[in-house]
Amino acid sequence: MGRPELSFIIPTLNEEVHIGGVLDAIRTQVGQRLRYEVVVVDNGSCDQTMPIARSKGALCLAAPGCTISALRNLGAARAEADILVFLDADVYLGKGWGERIVEVLARLQNAPEIVTGSLYGISEENNWIERIWFAPRTTRTEVGYINGGHLILHRQLFLQSGGFDTAWETGEDCEFCARLRRQGARILNDPELQVVHAGYPKTLRGFFARERWHGRGDCRSFARLASSKPALVSLANLCMVVACLVGPITRLLPWFIFPSAYVVFLAGVSLAASVHRLRAPGTSGFVATIFLYMVYFTARSVSLADIALQSLRQKYVASIN
Repeated sequence: MGRPELSFIIPTLNEEVHIGGVLDAIRTQVGQRLRYEVVVVDNGSCDQTMPIARSKGALCLAAPGCTISALRNLGAARAEADILVFLDADVYLGKGWGERIVEVLARLQNAPEIVTGSLYGISEENNWIERIWFAPRTTRTEVGYINGGHLILHRQLFLQSGGFDTAWETGEDCEFCARLRRQGARILNDPELQVVHAGYPKTLRGFFARERWHGRGDCRSFARLASSKPALVSLANLCMVVACLVGPITRLLPWFIFPSAYVVFLAGVSLAASVHRLRAPGTSGFVATIFLYMVYFTARSVSLADIALQSLRQKYVASIN
Protein backbone atom coordinates (compact mmCIF):
# COMPACT_ATOMS: atom_id res chain seq x y z
CA MET A 1 0.00 0.00 0.00
CA GLY A 2 3.00 2.31 0.29
CA ARG A 3 4.14 4.62 3.03
CA PRO A 4 1.27 6.26 4.95
CA GLU A 5 0.56 9.93 4.36
CA LEU A 6 -0.96 10.42 7.81
CA SER A 7 -0.10 8.85 11.14
CA PHE A 8 -2.76 9.04 13.85
CA ILE A 9 -1.26 8.74 17.34
CA ILE A 10 -3.79 7.91 20.05
CA PRO A 11 -2.91 7.51 23.74
CA THR A 12 -5.39 5.37 25.66
CA LEU A 13 -6.34 4.19 29.12
CA ASN A 14 -9.55 2.20 29.54
CA GLU A 15 -11.25 3.73 26.49
CA GLU A 16 -13.33 0.75 25.35
CA VAL A 17 -16.44 2.94 25.17
CA HIS A 18 -14.99 5.23 22.53
CA ILE A 19 -11.96 3.71 20.80
CA GLY A 20 -13.95 1.64 18.30
CA GLY A 21 -16.07 4.60 17.23
CA VAL A 22 -13.04 6.89 16.99
CA LEU A 23 -11.24 4.43 14.70
CA ASP A 24 -14.39 3.95 12.61
CA ALA A 25 -14.64 7.74 12.18
CA ILE A 26 -11.03 7.85 10.98
CA ARG A 27 -11.73 5.14 8.42
CA THR A 28 -14.88 6.90 7.22
CA GLN A 29 -13.22 10.29 6.84
CA VAL A 30 -9.79 9.28 5.56
CA GLY A 31 -9.95 5.71 4.26
CA GLN A 32 -10.92 6.54 0.66
CA ARG A 33 -8.75 9.63 0.37
CA LEU A 34 -5.32 9.04 1.90
CA ARG A 35 -3.04 6.26 3.06
CA TYR A 36 -2.94 6.32 6.84
CA GLU A 37 -1.96 4.35 9.91
CA VAL A 38 -3.18 4.42 13.49
CA VAL A 39 -0.75 3.95 16.38
CA VAL A 40 -2.49 3.34 19.70
CA VAL A 41 -0.24 3.68 22.75
CA ASP A 42 -1.90 2.21 25.82
CA ASN A 43 -1.14 3.20 29.40
CA GLY A 44 -2.18 -0.10 30.99
CA SER A 45 -5.86 -0.55 30.19
CA CYS A 46 -7.67 -3.32 32.04
CA ASP A 47 -10.72 -3.32 29.74
CA GLN A 48 -11.17 -4.17 26.04
CA THR A 49 -9.44 -1.09 24.65
CA MET A 50 -6.48 -2.94 23.11
CA PRO A 51 -8.45 -5.88 21.61
CA ILE A 52 -10.94 -3.46 20.05
CA ALA A 53 -8.16 -1.29 18.62
CA ARG A 54 -6.37 -4.33 17.16
CA SER A 55 -9.60 -5.58 15.59
CA LYS A 56 -9.92 -2.22 13.84
CA GLY A 57 -6.44 -2.51 12.34
CA ALA A 58 -4.49 -0.24 14.70
CA LEU A 59 -0.90 -0.87 15.69
CA CYS A 60 -1.02 -1.18 19.48
CA LEU A 61 1.87 -0.43 21.83
CA ALA A 62 1.79 -1.05 25.57
CA ALA A 63 3.40 1.55 27.84
CA PRO A 64 1.91 1.36 31.35
CA GLY A 65 2.79 3.94 33.96
CA CYS A 66 3.75 6.75 31.56
CA THR A 67 2.55 10.33 31.34
CA ILE A 68 0.40 11.20 28.35
CA SER A 69 3.36 13.14 26.93
CA ALA A 70 5.48 9.99 26.97
CA LEU A 71 2.69 8.01 25.29
CA ARG A 72 2.48 10.55 22.47
CA ASN A 73 6.24 10.60 22.03
CA LEU A 74 6.36 6.81 21.83
CA GLY A 75 3.66 6.83 19.19
CA ALA A 76 5.46 9.49 17.17
CA ALA A 77 8.69 7.48 17.31
CA ARG A 78 6.88 4.48 15.81
CA ALA A 79 4.84 6.44 13.24
CA GLU A 80 5.94 6.39 9.60
CA ALA A 81 4.15 9.33 7.96
CA ASP A 82 5.50 12.87 7.57
CA ILE A 83 2.30 14.35 8.97
CA LEU A 84 1.45 13.44 12.56
CA VAL A 85 -2.09 13.69 13.89
CA PHE A 86 -2.26 13.51 17.68
CA LEU A 87 -5.79 12.46 18.60
CA ASP A 88 -7.33 11.55 21.94
CA ALA A 89 -9.30 8.34 22.28
CA ASP A 90 -12.58 10.18 22.94
CA VAL A 91 -12.23 12.73 20.10
CA TYR A 92 -14.20 11.87 16.96
CA LEU A 93 -13.41 13.26 13.51
CA GLY A 94 -16.40 15.26 12.29
CA LYS A 95 -18.11 15.67 8.95
CA GLY A 96 -15.85 17.20 6.33
CA TRP A 97 -12.63 16.44 8.21
CA GLY A 98 -11.40 14.11 5.48
CA GLU A 99 -11.95 16.67 2.72
CA ARG A 100 -10.20 19.42 4.66
CA ILE A 101 -7.20 17.34 5.70
CA VAL A 102 -6.17 16.87 2.06
CA GLU A 103 -5.63 20.63 1.79
CA VAL A 104 -4.00 20.82 5.21
CA LEU A 105 -1.59 18.02 4.35
CA ALA A 106 -0.41 19.86 1.24
CA ARG A 107 -0.01 23.06 3.22
CA LEU A 108 2.08 21.41 5.92
CA GLN A 109 4.35 19.85 3.32
CA ASN A 110 5.04 23.33 1.93
CA ALA A 111 5.12 25.11 5.31
CA PRO A 112 6.33 22.65 7.96
CA GLU A 113 6.59 25.43 10.56
CA ILE A 114 2.79 25.39 11.04
CA VAL A 115 1.05 23.65 13.93
CA THR A 116 -2.65 23.16 13.33
CA GLY A 117 -5.67 21.10 14.30
CA SER A 118 -8.75 22.52 15.95
CA LEU A 119 -10.41 23.17 19.28
CA TYR A 120 -12.89 20.48 20.25
CA GLY A 121 -16.55 20.73 19.32
CA ILE A 122 -19.34 19.39 21.51
CA SER A 123 -21.47 16.32 20.93
CA GLU A 124 -25.14 16.32 19.96
CA GLU A 125 -25.92 15.04 23.46
CA ASN A 126 -24.57 18.23 25.00
CA ASN A 127 -25.70 20.09 28.09
CA TRP A 128 -25.63 23.70 29.27
CA ILE A 129 -22.04 23.51 30.54
CA GLU A 130 -20.77 22.38 27.15
CA ARG A 131 -22.86 24.90 25.22
CA ILE A 132 -21.83 27.88 27.35
CA TRP A 133 -18.23 27.04 28.30
CA PHE A 134 -16.78 24.90 25.52
CA ALA A 135 -18.74 25.46 22.28
CA PRO A 136 -17.83 29.16 21.72
CA ARG A 137 -14.10 28.34 21.69
CA THR A 138 -14.23 26.34 18.48
CA THR A 139 -14.46 29.30 16.10
CA ARG A 140 -11.38 31.13 17.35
CA THR A 141 -8.59 31.41 14.79
CA GLU A 142 -5.96 33.19 16.89
CA VAL A 143 -5.04 30.82 19.71
CA GLY A 144 -2.02 30.30 21.92
CA TYR A 145 -2.08 26.54 21.62
CA ILE A 146 -3.91 23.58 20.11
CA ASN A 147 -5.22 20.83 22.38
CA GLY A 148 -3.02 17.75 22.32
CA GLY A 149 -6.13 15.71 21.63
CA HIS A 150 -6.34 17.09 18.08
CA LEU A 151 -2.98 18.52 17.11
CA ILE A 152 -1.45 18.18 13.65
CA LEU A 153 2.08 18.99 12.55
CA HIS A 154 4.95 17.89 10.34
CA ARG A 155 7.30 15.22 11.69
CA GLN A 156 10.25 17.53 10.98
CA LEU A 157 8.88 20.19 13.32
CA PHE A 158 8.05 17.61 15.98
CA LEU A 159 11.59 16.25 15.94
CA GLN A 160 13.10 19.74 16.04
CA SER A 161 11.03 20.54 19.12
CA GLY A 162 12.17 17.45 21.00
CA GLY A 163 8.59 16.27 21.42
CA PHE A 164 6.29 16.67 24.40
CA ASP A 165 7.89 17.20 27.80
CA THR A 166 7.37 13.86 29.55
CA ALA A 167 7.55 15.44 33.02
CA TRP A 168 4.23 17.24 32.55
CA GLU A 169 1.16 15.50 33.96
CA THR A 170 -1.23 17.97 32.36
CA GLY A 171 -0.88 21.18 30.35
CA GLU A 172 1.75 19.48 28.21
CA ASP A 173 0.09 20.65 24.99
CA CYS A 174 0.19 24.28 26.10
CA GLU A 175 3.88 24.00 27.02
CA PHE A 176 4.62 22.19 23.75
CA CYS A 177 3.02 24.90 21.62
CA ALA A 178 4.66 27.69 23.63
CA ARG A 179 8.04 26.09 23.03
CA LEU A 180 7.30 25.78 19.31
CA ARG A 181 6.26 29.44 19.13
CA ARG A 182 9.59 30.44 20.63
CA GLN A 183 11.26 28.42 17.89
CA GLY A 184 9.35 30.33 15.21
CA ALA A 185 6.37 28.04 14.62
CA ARG A 186 2.87 29.36 13.89
CA ILE A 187 -0.14 28.00 15.79
CA LEU A 188 -3.29 27.98 13.64
CA ASN A 189 -6.71 26.77 14.74
CA ASP A 190 -8.66 25.44 11.74
CA PRO A 191 -12.41 25.35 12.50
CA GLU A 192 -13.00 23.40 9.27
CA LEU A 193 -11.20 20.43 10.83
CA GLN A 194 -14.23 19.64 12.94
CA VAL A 195 -13.92 17.17 15.78
CA VAL A 196 -16.22 16.26 18.65
CA HIS A 197 -14.97 15.66 22.16
CA ALA A 198 -17.10 13.08 23.92
CA GLY A 199 -15.23 13.55 27.20
CA TYR A 200 -16.42 17.02 28.15
CA PRO A 201 -17.90 17.11 31.69
CA LYS A 202 -21.67 16.73 31.90
CA THR A 203 -21.99 17.82 35.53
CA LEU A 204 -20.66 20.61 37.75
CA ARG A 205 -18.78 18.00 39.75
CA GLY A 206 -17.11 16.79 36.57
CA PHE A 207 -16.35 20.36 35.49
CA PHE A 208 -14.77 21.10 38.88
CA ALA A 209 -12.68 17.91 38.75
CA ARG A 210 -11.53 18.70 35.20
CA GLU A 211 -10.34 22.20 36.08
CA ARG A 212 -8.76 21.02 39.33
CA TRP A 213 -6.71 18.54 37.32
CA HIS A 214 -5.76 20.95 34.54
CA GLY A 215 -4.73 23.56 37.09
CA ARG A 216 -1.76 21.39 38.03
CA GLY A 217 -0.10 22.40 34.77
CA ASP A 218 0.22 25.99 36.00
CA CYS A 219 2.23 24.84 39.00
CA ARG A 220 5.17 23.44 37.12
CA SER A 221 7.31 26.51 37.77
CA PHE A 222 7.15 30.04 39.08
CA ALA A 223 7.57 31.36 35.52
CA ARG A 224 4.62 29.30 34.35
CA LEU A 225 2.50 30.49 37.27
CA ALA A 226 3.47 34.13 36.73
CA SER A 227 2.67 34.00 33.01
CA SER A 228 -0.83 32.55 33.45
CA LYS A 229 -3.60 35.05 34.21
CA PRO A 230 -6.02 32.34 35.43
CA ALA A 231 -3.30 30.99 37.71
CA LEU A 232 -2.62 34.44 39.19
CA VAL A 233 -6.32 35.03 39.80
CA SER A 234 -6.59 31.56 41.36
CA LEU A 235 -3.61 32.32 43.59
CA ALA A 236 -5.25 35.55 44.73
CA ASN A 237 -8.46 33.61 45.32
CA LEU A 238 -6.59 31.09 47.45
CA CYS A 239 -5.04 33.92 49.47
CA MET A 240 -8.51 35.33 50.04
CA VAL A 241 -9.68 31.95 51.35
CA VAL A 242 -6.74 31.82 53.75
CA ALA A 243 -7.58 35.35 54.90
CA CYS A 244 -11.18 34.25 55.53
CA LEU A 245 -9.92 31.44 57.77
CA VAL A 246 -7.27 33.40 59.62
CA GLY A 247 -8.88 36.84 59.69
CA PRO A 248 -11.61 36.16 62.27
CA ILE A 249 -8.99 34.77 64.66
CA THR A 250 -7.14 38.09 64.68
CA ARG A 251 -10.32 39.97 65.61
CA LEU A 252 -9.01 43.07 63.84
CA LEU A 253 -12.32 43.33 62.00
CA PRO A 254 -15.79 41.85 62.49
CA TRP A 255 -15.77 38.23 61.31
CA PHE A 256 -18.36 38.74 58.57
CA ILE A 257 -16.09 41.24 56.75
CA PHE A 258 -13.77 38.47 55.60
CA PRO A 259 -16.29 36.13 53.90
CA SER A 260 -18.10 39.14 52.48
CA ALA A 261 -14.87 40.46 50.94
CA TYR A 262 -14.16 37.01 49.52
CA VAL A 263 -17.57 36.71 47.87
CA VAL A 264 -17.21 40.19 46.37
CA PHE A 265 -13.73 39.33 45.06
CA LEU A 266 -14.72 36.01 43.49
CA ALA A 267 -17.89 37.43 41.96
CA GLY A 268 -15.98 40.47 40.70
CA VAL A 269 -13.21 38.58 38.89
CA SER A 270 -15.78 36.13 37.49
CA LEU A 271 -17.86 39.03 36.22
CA ALA A 272 -14.82 40.65 34.58
CA ALA A 273 -13.77 37.37 32.97
CA SER A 274 -17.31 36.81 31.69
CA VAL A 275 -17.51 40.28 30.14
CA HIS A 276 -14.23 39.63 28.33
CA ARG A 277 -15.33 36.18 27.19
CA LEU A 278 -18.74 37.29 25.95
CA ARG A 279 -17.18 39.79 23.56
CA ALA A 280 -16.49 36.86 21.24
CA PRO A 281 -19.21 36.06 18.66
CA GLY A 282 -21.52 33.17 19.36
CA THR A 283 -21.32 33.43 23.13
CA SER A 284 -24.36 33.64 25.39
CA GLY A 285 -25.57 32.94 28.91
CA PHE A 286 -24.10 35.81 30.93
CA VAL A 287 -25.24 34.71 34.40
CA ALA A 288 -24.36 31.08 33.77
CA THR A 289 -20.91 32.13 32.53
CA ILE A 290 -20.28 34.10 35.72
CA PHE A 291 -21.29 31.07 37.78
CA LEU A 292 -19.02 28.74 35.78
CA TYR A 293 -16.10 31.13 36.22
CA MET A 294 -16.68 31.05 39.97
CA VAL A 295 -16.49 27.26 39.87
CA TYR A 296 -13.47 27.45 37.53
CA PHE A 297 -11.42 29.77 39.76
CA THR A 298 -12.37 27.78 42.86
CA ALA A 299 -11.22 24.53 41.23
CA ARG A 300 -7.96 26.12 40.08
CA SER A 301 -7.37 27.45 43.60
CA VAL A 302 -7.91 23.98 45.06
CA SER A 303 -5.37 22.71 42.52
CA LEU A 304 -2.79 25.18 43.84
CA ALA A 305 -3.56 24.04 47.39
CA ASP A 306 -3.14 20.41 46.29
CA ILE A 307 0.34 21.14 44.95
CA ALA A 308 1.34 23.10 48.05
CA LEU A 309 0.18 20.34 50.39
CA GLN A 310 1.88 17.69 48.27
CA SER A 311 5.13 19.63 48.44
CA LEU A 312 4.85 19.98 52.22
CA ARG A 313 4.21 16.24 52.60
CA GLN A 314 7.23 15.42 50.46
CA LYS A 315 9.45 17.72 52.54
CA TYR A 316 8.12 16.21 55.76
CA VAL A 317 8.77 12.66 54.57
CA ALA A 318 12.27 13.65 53.45
CA SER A 319 13.00 15.25 56.83
CA ILE A 320 12.13 12.12 58.82
CA ASN A 321 13.98 9.68 56.57
